[in-house]
Amino acid sequence: MRLYLSTRKPWNSVYTTEDGQVIYKTTTPRKIWGRKTSIERIVPSNEIGDMCDEFTHLAEVDYRVFSSSYIRYGGQDLETREFFRKGARSWCGRGRVFTGPDGIEYKWKFGVRVPELCLNDSIDTPVARYHCNSLGILSPTHAAYLEVFPAGEHIVDLIVVTFIYIERLRQEEEAQKPVADYLYIQ
Repeated sequence: MRLYLSTRKPWNSVYTTEDGQVIYKTTTPRKIWGRKTSIERIVPSNEIGDMCDEFTHLAEVDYRVFSSSYIRYGGQDLETREFFRKGARSWCGRGRVFTGPDGIEYKWKFGVRVPELCLNDSIDTPVARYHCNSLGILSPTHAAYLEVFPAGEHIVDLIVVTFIYIERLRQEEEAQKPVADYLYIQ
């Protein structure tokens, strides 16, 4: 399953399927303090031919500067410091590990330019991967999209919610790295 983003900012975007059906909408008002991302999910219509999309509140990410951020999802206030634990260090940063509602551990890995979600198992079974937009220079032109593999199709809502938080965190960490880190070749 691929969810295409309308912008390069996952926290301010519309997520659509390959056939153009809107599934999620995210909005983050521009504020200096108290940034919150609201995530809405489409409510499927029972009416045949009903083309009006109705949305329901799915989650909210409350970004904090001096304390732990919060994710409000599934009727719970999840403090990110408790919901995620830091993963192993890599030259791309420290990923985050969390336990899903199915009792399985998942691991967001910070890639060079994109995050990837895997099962926290011995072979890092892929669950979801973000693909940046491509202008068609080195690869075919495409919009940014979140690819969800079969191992994650039962928790798509949670993948989208955690992806939005993780990608913002990853971009903030990337912005703090010195330019020399990008020039380092192993």
